[in-house]
Amino acid sequence: MDMIMLGTGGGFSKKYYNNNALINLNGYRLLIDCGSTAHRSLHELGLSWEKDVDGVIVTHIHADHVGGLEEIALDGKFKYGKKIDLFAAEQLLPLLWENSLKGGVGDDDNGRLEDFFRVTPLPTDSVFRIGGMEMSFHRTQHVPGKLSYGLTIGPLFYSSDSRFDERLLLSLPSDIRYILHDCSMTSSDFHASLEELLSLPAEVQQKIWLMHYTDNLQEYEDAGRLGKLNVLRQHRLYQWPAEP
Repeated sequence: MDMIMLGTGGGFSKKYYNNNALINLNGYRLLIDCGSTAHRSLHELGLSWEKDVDGVIVTHIHADHVGGLEEIALDGKFKYGKKIDLFAAEQLLPLLWENSLKGGVGDDDNGRLEDFFRVTPLPTDSVFRIGGMEMSFHRTQHVPGKLSYGLTIGPLFYSSDSRFDERLLLSLPSDIRYILHDCSMTSSDFHASLEELLSLPAEVQQKIWLMHYTDNLQEYEDAGRLGKLNVLRQHRLYQWPAEP
């Protein structure tokens, strides 16, 4: 199971781009979120959505996670004449259209997500499969009153954006070997902080790979302040075991 992080930075990162990932699931190329910097990052890798992406799964509707969908929608319909798969929690799909995409791509003749994508609503209470890989959503607490989800993908847990949730992290199934978690270097009302993640037992820290970090990450690395936590790097290829 190959993964390239298109970006590993926070929502307003100037250095590491938006926290989005391209993952290969048995030949099916899935974007985990498609933020405002996704297309620039794909271009720098010599890739493009129309040639190298089969589908997108959306975890929540902040611009650093969905800001690049407008390009796929409009270019797909009017330039390439193609649709790719769009996956999201069933409850999230109406919000994605009404609160995010409608204003940019909707018109008198195209008033639904289905006019631009092959849309698949996903359950939030059971396992589903994409590219033959078992996956499931976990409701996360990111912004009060707004829907957001983390993902399990085989042996991975991908937090997307989440406040620190010790109970969730300590209750993940034993076959979860890698925890890809957002991290604010300082205290945050919307993301797990470095201090909070360092409060976890050493054996849990060793499973964690930091992402969605701030542009001053290097200062913390140079000072040796990351404990046993690992760091995901932008544009690096990771080959995770497909099975525990």
